[in-house]
Amino acid sequence: PPLGRVAEMSDPWTPSSEQAPYRVDAAGPRTPAIVELRLLPVGAPLGYRPGQYILLEDEEGAITPRSYSVANPPRPDGEISLLVTRVPGGQASTWIHRLTAGEAVRVSGPYGTFVDGTAGMAPALFLAAGSGLAPIRALLEAALTSRRRETLTLILSARGEGDVIDHERFARRQQREPRFRFIRTLTREAGPPPRGRIPEILADLVDGHDGLDGHDVFVAGASGFVTECAAAAEALGAARAHVHTEVFYDEPRSWTGAAPPTTGA
Repeated sequence: PPLGRVAEMSDPWTPSSEQAPYRVDAAGPRTPAIVELRLLPVGAPLGYRPGQYILLEDEEGAITPRSYSVANPPRPDGEISLLVTRVPGGQASTWIHRLTAGEAVRVSGPYGTFVDGTAGMAPALFLAAGSGLAPIRALLEAALTSRRRETLTLILSARGEGDVIDHERFARRQQREPRFRFIRTLTREAGPPPRGRIPEILADLVDGHDGLDGHDVFVAGASGFVTECAAAAEALGAARAHVHTEVFYDEPRSWTGAAPPTTGA
């Protein structure tokens, strides 16, 4: 996969040459470090599956293309939402944080294998931190719409309350959907429980004596977060084949494959 994120390394990565012009419909901060960008297609929209990502670049080609997960499932109007963390010194993220409504961009893809390939009936657990919420939100919304899963649980890790993206949105959805449970945990600032890193408190948040046996688990975020959450989920009974991961990198990493050299910077 491209350098900006890594799906399960055993899965094949299939590049796509599809490229489409988009324009910025809206852009605004979601946390002090993360902006949400909403893009609308100028012509035919780019096709993708929930959980996949795209490459984003400017029309002039002055900005090196970078990969960003799409934060919403496909919509009739073709809108693509991205959650972009500002990386200090990052050319692309700095450019994106300055974009305003009406500006033209180019999108190519889709890429990635972080998708719900089974779309089964089993309970699903979604774990996210920071802009790792993007592919998780797309997968979760698609699962809620399909109404196949027995239960769906989202645990979102944030430093403080101001870093919890979509808190009210998920809380409202929980009130409407008895099978959906939303939990946020804070890792640095004080606040109501739960508090602490997900890998350390996951056992306390999982219902039932069977733990995560029979669950599908989806994890997205920084490398250390993903690795530790996946290990914690397996320790609680989740089968390794049913723990799906997506790693986000801020800095360039070596790559010898055919993918474009991208990061989230």
